[in-house]
Amino acid sequence: MSKSKLTLLIDGNWLLMSRLSAISNIYVDDFEMCEKLQLLMVQSIKKIIKKFPQIDNIIFCSDNGSWRTTIDIPSVNIDEDGNIVTYKGNREKSSEINWEAVFGMYENLINQLNQNGIITFKEHLVEGDDLLYWCSDQLNKNGTNCIIWSKDNDLKQLVNIDSNKCFTVWWNETSGMFVKDFKEDDLDFLFNNDYNENDEIFRLITNNITITKLDKNYIIIDKIIRGDKGDNIMPVLYKQNPKSTRKYRISQSDINYQMDWTNDNEVLQYFTNLLNQKKYKDNVNKSLEDIMAHFIYNRRLVALDVRYYPKEIVESLNNLSFDKTSNIEGLYIVENNIRMNINNLNGIIDFV
Repeated sequence: MSKSKLTLLIDGNWLLMSRLSAISNIYVDDFEMCEKLQLLMVQSIKKIIKKFPQIDNIIFCSDNGSWRTTIDIPSVNIDEDGNIVTYKGNREKSSEINWEAVFGMYENLINQLNQNGIITFKEHLVEGDDLLYWCSDQLNKNGTNCIIWSKDNDLKQLVNIDSNKCFTVWWNETSGMFVKDFKEDDLDFLFNNDYNENDEIFRLITNNITITKLDKNYIIIDKIIRGDKGDNIMPVLYKQNPKSTRKYRISQSDINYQMDWTNDNEVLQYFTNLLNQKKYKDNVNKSLEDIMAHFIYNRRLVALDVRYYPKEIVESLNNLSFDKTSNIEGLYIVENNIRMNINNLNGIIDFV
């Protein structure tokens, strides 16, 4: 079997939720909603294949719990009321949606995709983000370029140009395409004559598309230090306003985005220097030791990097096989199966 030249990596849970938001208020009957939701998801994938005909492989990645909710939470990870803050513990599902029906449909769709030749990955306690990271890393190392299809900004940290001169880009319909930062005159060096096929694929998929060059370290460092309300990740420290009770996160202008966030000594030196600045000195109610403990905890939550994963999660990822590619024609079989289930429903709307 020929090796993929360009693989579409699908953030399955994002695709589910984004398409659900488009139709959840249209249908009263749960069966009709779920069947049309399945159809919409498959139609959306087909639309991406049509937009990027260079795609010759699909991998559909799904959440199955999260190992991040099982690790010890440091005592310094508390909110203003003194409560321990848990990873993604602030998320609530709408009571207006039959979630049992939706996730039952989702499992059915994953099974249908898998049975009809589309590669699907779902591992115990592994988030979809972890799977997308692992897939892009392994595929790049083996000479395959990747498009990550999602709206999750965390996944922007995966944009890459590998030593094999393979690339990973992040894309969605509204934001455009994000690529690893490069200089214009570096492109021919990165995609030299020995790798002109990758160069051609890159130019074809970026033609007439808004491109943003990105330093992925900015994404990682900013979220580790400043936190993220969406994932319920607390900032590593707050600066107290001495004239009021208000607290502030570290200003982005005070963050060294060039530091090696994997090097604890370098991180320690950064925070040591920060706390010695006039505007932070005596205005941070947290010791340097506690700040470092919080940084190390946040790094495990944020960084998509096996160096910070539990051993059993790394083993699960290592067991994933990339020996086969998806039979993209299987999408049409899945679509036809769904249509048969709703053949008594007229006027199917193409929402994509």
